[in-house]
Amino acid sequence: MKRVLIVTFVLGLAAASLFAVDLKTSGWNTIVSTAKAEGQVIFYAWYFPDYFKEAAADFEKLYGIKAVVIIGDQTANFNKAIAEKNLATGTIDAMIVGGQWVKTTMDLDLFFGPIKGVLPEAHQMAPSLWELQEGVLTKGYLAPFHRNQTGILYDPNRVKNPPQTWEELVKWIDENPKEFGFCDPSKGGTGQSFVHTVIAKTTGGLERYKGDSDVVPSKVANWNLAWKWFTDRRDKLTITMSNNDSIIRLNGGEISMTVGWDDNVSDQMSKGNLFKRAKMYIPQMGLAGGGDTMGVLKNAPNKAAALLWIHFIQSKEQQLKKFQKVGAYPARIDLPLEGTLLSEQDRAKNAIAWFPAAYKNLMINEFVRNVLMK
Repeated sequence: MKRVLIVTFVLGLAAASLFAVDLKTSGWNTIVSTAKAEGQVIFYAWYFPDYFKEAAADFEKLYGIKAVVIIGDQTANFNKAIAEKNLATGTIDAMIVGGQWVKTTMDLDLFFGPIKGVLPEAHQMAPSLWELQEGVLTKGYLAPFHRNQTGILYDPNRVKNPPQTWEELVKWIDENPKEFGFCDPSKGGTGQSFVHTVIAKTTGGLERYKGDSDVVPSKVANWNLAWKWFTDRRDKLTITMSNNDSIIRLNGGEISMTVGWDDNVSDQMSKGNLFKRAKMYIPQMGLAGGGDTMGVLKNAPNKAAALLWIHFIQSKEQQLKKFQKVGAYPARIDLPLEGTLLSEQDRAKNAIAWFPAAYKNLMINEFVRNVLMK
Protein backbone atom coordinates (compact mmCIF):
# COMPACT_ATOMS: atom_id res chain seq x y z
CA MET A 1 0.00 0.00 0.00
CA LYS A 2 2.81 2.39 0.92
CA ARG A 3 4.52 1.68 -2.39
CA VAL A 4 1.33 2.56 -4.31
CA LEU A 5 0.96 5.77 -2.34
CA ILE A 6 4.56 6.73 -3.05
CA VAL A 7 4.18 6.08 -6.79
CA THR A 8 0.95 8.06 -6.87
CA PHE A 9 2.65 10.91 -5.00
CA VAL A 10 5.58 10.95 -7.45
CA LEU A 11 3.26 10.90 -10.47
CA GLY A 12 1.28 13.72 -8.92
CA LEU A 13 4.43 15.79 -8.52
CA ALA A 14 5.39 15.09 -12.15
CA ALA A 15 1.96 16.20 -13.38
CA ALA A 16 2.13 19.29 -11.21
CA SER A 17 5.59 20.17 -12.56
CA LEU A 18 4.33 19.81 -16.14
CA PHE A 19 1.37 22.00 -15.34
CA ALA A 20 3.63 24.63 -13.79
CA VAL A 21 5.87 25.04 -16.85
CA ASP A 22 5.28 28.32 -18.67
CA LEU A 23 6.02 27.26 -22.24
CA LYS A 24 6.25 30.85 -23.49
CA THR A 25 9.14 31.76 -21.18
CA SER A 26 10.74 28.52 -20.01
CA GLY A 27 13.31 28.11 -22.78
CA TRP A 28 13.58 25.50 -25.50
CA ASN A 29 15.50 22.88 -23.50
CA THR A 30 12.74 22.87 -20.90
CA ILE A 31 10.12 22.51 -23.63
CA VAL A 32 11.95 19.50 -25.06
CA SER A 33 12.25 17.79 -21.67
CA THR A 34 8.60 18.56 -20.90
CA ALA A 35 7.58 17.13 -24.29
CA LYS A 36 9.44 13.91 -23.52
CA ALA A 37 7.65 13.68 -20.19
CA GLU A 38 4.30 14.15 -21.96
CA GLY A 39 5.24 11.24 -24.20
CA GLN A 40 3.01 11.82 -27.22
CA VAL A 41 1.51 14.37 -29.58
CA ILE A 42 -1.88 14.07 -31.30
CA PHE A 43 -1.87 15.82 -34.67
CA TYR A 44 -4.81 16.37 -37.05
CA ALA A 45 -4.42 16.90 -40.81
CA TRP A 46 -6.43 16.25 -43.97
CA TYR A 47 -3.72 15.67 -46.58
CA PHE A 48 -0.18 14.29 -47.14
CA PRO A 49 -0.89 10.99 -45.30
CA ASP A 50 2.21 9.22 -46.65
CA TYR A 51 4.51 12.09 -45.70
CA PHE A 52 3.09 12.45 -42.18
CA LYS A 53 3.30 8.70 -41.59
CA GLU A 54 7.03 8.85 -42.26
CA ALA A 55 7.44 12.09 -40.31
CA ALA A 56 5.76 10.51 -37.28
CA ALA A 57 8.20 7.60 -37.38
CA ASP A 58 11.16 9.97 -37.73
CA PHE A 59 9.90 12.08 -34.82
CA GLU A 60 9.53 9.08 -32.52
CA LYS A 61 12.97 7.80 -33.47
CA LEU A 62 14.58 11.18 -32.77
CA TYR A 63 12.81 12.14 -29.55
CA GLY A 64 11.22 8.95 -28.22
CA ILE A 65 7.83 10.69 -28.38
CA LYS A 66 4.92 8.97 -30.12
CA ALA A 67 3.26 11.04 -32.86
CA VAL A 68 -0.36 10.06 -33.43
CA VAL A 69 -1.37 11.41 -36.84
CA ILE A 70 -5.08 11.60 -37.60
CA ILE A 71 -5.90 12.20 -41.28
CA GLY A 72 -9.56 13.15 -41.48
CA ASP A 73 -12.02 15.28 -43.34
CA GLN A 74 -11.06 18.95 -43.10
CA THR A 75 -14.47 20.17 -41.94
CA ALA A 76 -14.80 17.32 -39.45
CA ASN A 77 -11.38 18.14 -37.99
CA PHE A 78 -12.26 21.76 -37.34
CA ASN A 79 -15.76 20.99 -36.09
CA LYS A 80 -14.20 18.64 -33.54
CA ALA A 81 -11.73 21.28 -32.36
CA ILE A 82 -14.50 23.87 -32.10
CA ALA A 83 -16.81 21.48 -30.25
CA GLU A 84 -14.06 20.86 -27.68
CA LYS A 85 -13.20 24.55 -27.31
CA ASN A 86 -14.67 24.96 -23.82
CA LEU A 87 -13.29 21.73 -22.40
CA ALA A 88 -10.49 22.14 -19.88
CA THR A 89 -8.50 19.55 -21.85
CA GLY A 90 -9.29 18.61 -25.41
CA THR A 91 -8.17 15.65 -27.52
CA ILE A 92 -6.15 17.52 -30.18
CA ASP A 93 -2.65 18.86 -29.60
CA ALA A 94 -1.84 20.42 -32.97
CA MET A 95 -3.50 20.73 -36.36
CA ILE A 96 -3.01 22.13 -39.83
CA VAL A 97 -4.88 25.38 -40.43
CA GLY A 98 -5.85 26.66 -43.86
CA GLY A 99 -8.55 28.15 -46.06
CA GLN A 100 -11.65 29.69 -44.57
CA TRP A 101 -10.83 28.09 -41.20
CA VAL A 102 -8.12 30.66 -40.46
CA LYS A 103 -10.63 33.40 -39.74
CA THR A 104 -13.07 31.10 -37.96
CA THR A 105 -10.49 29.63 -35.60
CA MET A 106 -8.76 32.94 -34.91
CA ASP A 107 -12.10 34.58 -34.13
CA LEU A 108 -12.83 31.75 -31.68
CA ASP A 109 -9.44 32.18 -29.97
CA LEU A 110 -8.75 28.49 -30.46
CA PHE A 111 -4.95 28.48 -30.32
CA PHE A 112 -2.21 28.68 -27.72
CA GLY A 113 0.36 31.38 -28.20
CA PRO A 114 1.76 33.41 -29.66
CA ILE A 115 4.35 30.78 -30.53
CA LYS A 116 6.52 32.74 -32.96
CA GLY A 117 8.79 33.79 -30.10
CA VAL A 118 8.95 30.23 -28.77
CA LEU A 119 10.02 28.17 -31.79
CA PRO A 120 13.83 28.34 -32.25
CA GLU A 121 13.86 28.71 -36.03
CA ALA A 122 10.80 30.91 -36.46
CA HIS A 123 12.98 33.56 -38.14
CA GLN A 124 13.81 31.10 -40.93
CA MET A 125 10.15 30.70 -41.91
CA ALA A 126 8.31 32.92 -44.43
CA PRO A 127 7.78 36.22 -42.55
CA SER A 128 4.62 37.13 -44.45
CA LEU A 129 2.94 33.83 -43.51
CA TRP A 130 3.72 34.38 -39.85
CA GLU A 131 1.81 37.65 -40.04
CA LEU A 132 -1.02 37.09 -42.46
CA GLN A 133 -2.88 34.01 -43.74
CA GLU A 134 -5.89 34.18 -46.02
CA GLY A 135 -5.98 37.91 -45.27
CA VAL A 136 -6.30 37.30 -41.52
CA LEU A 137 -3.81 38.73 -39.02
CA THR A 138 -2.57 35.65 -37.14
CA LYS A 139 -0.28 37.53 -34.71
CA GLY A 140 2.30 34.77 -34.40
CA TYR A 141 -0.17 32.10 -33.27
CA LEU A 142 0.03 30.00 -36.45
CA ALA A 143 3.37 28.56 -37.59
CA PRO A 144 4.16 28.39 -41.34
CA PHE A 145 4.17 24.83 -42.65
CA HIS A 146 4.32 25.13 -46.41
CA ARG A 147 3.76 27.74 -49.09
CA ASN A 148 1.84 27.75 -52.34
CA GLN A 149 1.88 30.42 -54.98
CA THR A 150 0.09 31.33 -58.17
CA GLY A 151 1.96 32.57 -61.20
CA ILE A 152 1.58 33.00 -64.92
CA LEU A 153 2.12 29.75 -66.79
CA TYR A 154 2.90 30.00 -70.49
CA ASP A 155 4.15 28.26 -73.61
CA PRO A 156 7.50 29.88 -74.53
CA ASN A 157 7.07 28.78 -78.14
CA ARG A 158 4.05 31.09 -78.42
CA VAL A 159 4.85 33.84 -75.90
CA LYS A 160 8.30 35.32 -76.49
CA ASN A 161 8.11 38.29 -74.10
CA PRO A 162 5.71 37.46 -71.28
CA PRO A 163 4.10 40.53 -69.72
CA GLN A 164 5.29 41.80 -66.34
CA THR A 165 3.21 44.87 -65.58
CA TRP A 166 -0.57 45.24 -65.52
CA GLU A 167 -0.44 47.50 -68.58
CA GLU A 168 1.64 44.96 -70.50
CA LEU A 169 -0.75 42.14 -69.62
CA VAL A 170 -3.83 44.12 -70.70
CA LYS A 171 -2.11 45.01 -73.97
CA TRP A 172 -1.18 41.37 -74.58
CA ILE A 173 -4.73 40.17 -73.89
CA ASP A 174 -6.20 42.79 -76.19
CA GLU A 175 -3.77 41.90 -78.98
CA ASN A 176 -4.15 38.12 -78.57
CA PRO A 177 -7.87 37.38 -78.17
CA LYS A 178 -8.76 34.16 -76.34
CA GLU A 179 -5.10 33.28 -75.81
CA PHE A 180 -5.16 34.12 -72.10
CA GLY A 181 -7.16 31.77 -69.90
CA PHE A 182 -8.09 31.71 -66.23
CA CYS A 183 -10.42 29.46 -64.33
CA ASP A 184 -13.84 30.39 -63.01
CA PRO A 185 -13.03 31.65 -59.48
CA SER A 186 -15.89 29.60 -58.07
CA LYS A 187 -14.10 26.49 -59.38
CA GLY A 188 -10.46 27.08 -58.39
CA GLY A 189 -7.92 29.23 -56.59
CA THR A 190 -5.98 30.23 -59.69
CA GLY A 191 -9.04 32.05 -61.00
CA GLN A 192 -9.51 33.66 -57.61
CA SER A 193 -5.93 34.89 -57.76
CA PHE A 194 -6.39 36.50 -61.17
CA VAL A 195 -9.66 38.20 -60.22
CA HIS A 196 -7.97 39.32 -56.97
CA THR A 197 -5.24 41.04 -59.01
CA VAL A 198 -7.77 42.61 -61.38
CA ILE A 199 -9.58 44.11 -58.37
CA ALA A 200 -6.27 45.40 -57.04
CA LYS A 201 -5.32 47.05 -60.33
CA THR A 202 -8.70 48.53 -61.25
CA THR A 203 -10.09 49.67 -57.89
CA GLY A 204 -7.17 51.13 -55.94
CA GLY A 205 -5.04 48.36 -54.45
CA LEU A 206 -5.41 45.91 -51.58
CA GLU A 207 -3.99 47.69 -48.54
CA ARG A 208 -7.33 49.04 -47.38
CA TYR A 209 -8.70 45.53 -46.76
CA LYS A 210 -5.92 44.40 -44.43
CA GLY A 211 -7.09 43.13 -41.08
CA ASP A 212 -10.83 43.41 -41.76
CA SER A 213 -12.88 40.59 -40.25
CA ASP A 214 -15.98 41.42 -42.28
CA VAL A 215 -16.72 43.20 -45.54
CA VAL A 216 -16.82 46.97 -45.22
CA PRO A 217 -19.36 48.06 -47.87
CA SER A 218 -17.64 51.37 -48.66
CA LYS A 219 -14.44 49.51 -49.56
CA VAL A 220 -16.13 47.44 -52.26
CA ALA A 221 -18.35 50.19 -53.67
CA ASN A 222 -16.16 50.58 -56.78
CA TRP A 223 -15.73 46.88 -57.59
CA ASN A 224 -17.99 47.53 -60.55
CA LEU A 225 -14.81 48.81 -62.26
CA ALA A 226 -13.32 45.31 -62.06
CA TRP A 227 -16.49 43.67 -63.40
CA LYS A 228 -16.53 46.20 -66.26
CA TRP A 229 -12.92 45.30 -67.11
CA PHE A 230 -13.99 41.67 -67.52
CA THR A 231 -17.20 42.32 -69.45
CA ASP A 232 -15.40 44.71 -71.81
CA ARG A 233 -13.09 41.79 -72.68
CA ARG A 234 -15.69 39.05 -72.80
CA ASP A 235 -14.60 38.10 -76.32
CA LYS A 236 -10.88 38.26 -75.51
CA LEU A 237 -10.64 36.07 -72.40
CA THR A 238 -11.00 32.29 -72.03
CA ILE A 239 -12.64 31.19 -68.79
CA THR A 240 -11.88 27.57 -67.89
CA MET A 241 -13.67 25.16 -65.59
CA SER A 242 -10.89 24.35 -63.11
CA ASN A 243 -7.21 24.74 -62.26
CA ASN A 244 -6.45 21.55 -64.17
CA ASP A 245 -8.67 22.53 -67.11
CA SER A 246 -6.49 25.62 -67.60
CA ILE A 247 -3.40 23.39 -67.78
CA ILE A 248 -5.12 20.95 -70.15
CA ARG A 249 -6.07 23.78 -72.51
CA LEU A 250 -2.54 25.20 -72.44
CA ASN A 251 -1.11 21.74 -73.12
CA GLY A 252 -3.54 21.27 -76.01
CA GLY A 253 -2.68 24.61 -77.61
CA GLU A 254 -6.09 26.24 -77.09
CA ILE A 255 -4.51 29.01 -75.01
CA SER A 256 -0.95 30.31 -74.69
CA MET A 257 -0.99 31.70 -71.17
CA THR A 258 -2.87 31.07 -67.94
CA VAL A 259 -2.60 31.24 -64.16
CA GLY A 260 -1.46 28.16 -62.24
CA TRP A 261 -0.48 26.92 -58.80
CA ASP A 262 3.24 26.16 -58.61
CA ASP A 263 2.77 22.78 -56.92
CA ASN A 264 -0.08 21.72 -59.22
CA VAL A 265 1.88 22.67 -62.34
CA SER A 266 4.87 20.63 -61.10
CA ASP A 267 2.60 17.69 -60.41
CA GLN A 268 0.97 17.86 -63.85
CA MET A 269 4.38 18.09 -65.52
CA SER A 270 5.63 15.04 -63.63
CA LYS A 271 2.53 13.08 -64.74
CA GLY A 272 3.03 14.03 -68.39
CA ASN A 273 -0.09 16.20 -68.55
CA LEU A 274 1.87 19.33 -69.44
CA PHE A 275 4.76 19.73 -71.84
CA LYS A 276 8.19 20.13 -70.25
CA ARG A 277 8.95 23.39 -72.05
CA ALA A 278 6.26 25.27 -70.08
CA LYS A 279 7.54 28.16 -68.00
CA MET A 280 6.10 29.97 -65.01
CA TYR A 281 6.80 33.25 -63.23
CA ILE A 282 5.23 35.75 -60.84
CA PRO A 283 4.76 39.01 -62.75
CA GLN A 284 5.79 42.35 -61.31
CA MET A 285 2.13 43.30 -61.03
CA GLY A 286 1.77 40.55 -58.41
CA LEU A 287 -0.30 37.41 -57.98
CA ALA A 288 -1.57 35.91 -54.75
CA GLY A 289 0.09 33.22 -52.74
CA GLY A 290 -0.05 31.94 -49.23
CA GLY A 291 0.17 28.57 -47.62
CA ASP A 292 -0.93 26.52 -44.66
CA THR A 293 0.13 26.73 -41.04
CA MET A 294 0.07 24.65 -37.86
CA GLY A 295 -1.45 25.69 -34.56
CA VAL A 296 -1.32 24.35 -31.01
CA LEU A 297 -4.75 24.08 -29.42
CA LYS A 298 -5.22 26.20 -26.30
CA ASN A 299 -6.57 23.19 -24.39
CA ALA A 300 -4.10 20.69 -25.87
CA PRO A 301 -3.20 17.87 -23.47
CA ASN A 302 0.43 17.86 -24.73
CA LYS A 303 1.37 21.43 -25.56
CA ALA A 304 5.14 21.00 -25.25
CA ALA A 305 5.09 17.94 -27.52
CA ALA A 306 2.95 19.90 -29.98
CA LEU A 307 5.53 22.71 -30.07
CA LEU A 308 8.33 20.20 -30.57
CA TRP A 309 6.37 18.50 -33.38
CA ILE A 310 5.89 21.81 -35.19
CA HIS A 311 9.58 22.66 -34.76
CA PHE A 312 10.44 19.23 -36.17
CA ILE A 313 8.17 19.68 -39.22
CA GLN A 314 9.75 23.12 -39.80
CA SER A 315 13.29 21.70 -39.76
CA LYS A 316 15.39 21.79 -42.92
CA GLU A 317 15.37 18.00 -43.16
CA GLN A 318 11.60 17.66 -42.95
CA GLN A 319 10.83 20.65 -45.16
CA LEU A 320 13.10 19.18 -47.84
CA LYS A 321 11.66 15.70 -47.40
CA LYS A 322 8.12 17.04 -47.74
CA PHE A 323 9.07 18.92 -50.92
CA GLN A 324 10.73 15.83 -52.43
CA LYS A 325 7.86 13.52 -51.48
CA VAL A 326 4.76 15.59 -52.26
CA GLY A 327 6.05 18.70 -54.08
CA ALA A 328 4.86 21.14 -51.38
CA TYR A 329 7.09 24.21 -51.43
CA PRO A 330 8.89 24.75 -48.10
CA ALA A 331 7.88 27.47 -45.69
CA ARG A 332 11.57 27.96 -44.91
CA ILE A 333 13.35 30.79 -46.71
CA ASP A 334 16.88 29.43 -46.13
CA LEU A 335 16.46 26.22 -48.09
CA PRO A 336 17.85 26.52 -51.63
CA LEU A 337 16.01 24.27 -54.03
CA GLU A 338 16.82 23.22 -57.55
CA GLY A 339 14.32 22.61 -60.30
CA THR A 340 11.54 24.78 -58.90
CA LEU A 341 9.30 26.71 -61.27
CA LEU A 342 9.39 29.87 -59.16
CA SER A 343 12.48 31.25 -57.47
CA GLU A 344 12.69 32.47 -53.88
CA GLN A 345 13.60 35.90 -55.27
CA ASP A 346 10.47 35.86 -57.44
CA ARG A 347 8.33 35.06 -54.41
CA ALA A 348 9.95 37.71 -52.24
CA LYS A 349 9.60 40.46 -54.84
CA ASN A 350 6.27 39.82 -56.54
CA ALA A 351 4.05 37.53 -54.47
CA ILE A 352 1.13 39.29 -52.78
CA ALA A 353 -1.06 38.18 -49.89
CA TRP A 354 -4.75 37.44 -50.21
CA PHE A 355 -7.21 39.95 -48.87
CA PRO A 356 -9.41 38.69 -45.98
CA ALA A 357 -11.64 35.68 -46.51
CA ALA A 358 -14.83 37.72 -46.29
CA TYR A 359 -13.75 39.74 -49.34
CA LYS A 360 -12.66 36.62 -51.19
CA ASN A 361 -16.10 35.06 -50.70
CA LEU A 362 -17.76 38.26 -51.90
CA MET A 363 -15.40 38.42 -54.88
CA ILE A 364 -16.37 34.92 -56.02
CA ASN A 365 -20.10 35.54 -55.67
CA GLU A 366 -19.97 38.94 -57.34
CA PHE A 367 -17.88 37.64 -60.24
CA VAL A 368 -20.45 34.94 -60.91
CA ARG A 369 -23.31 37.44 -60.68
CA ASN A 370 -21.74 40.34 -62.61
CA VAL A 371 -19.58 38.54 -65.16
CA LEU A 372 -20.62 34.94 -65.69
CA MET A 373 -24.37 35.54 -65.53
CA LYS A 374 -24.39 38.52 -67.85
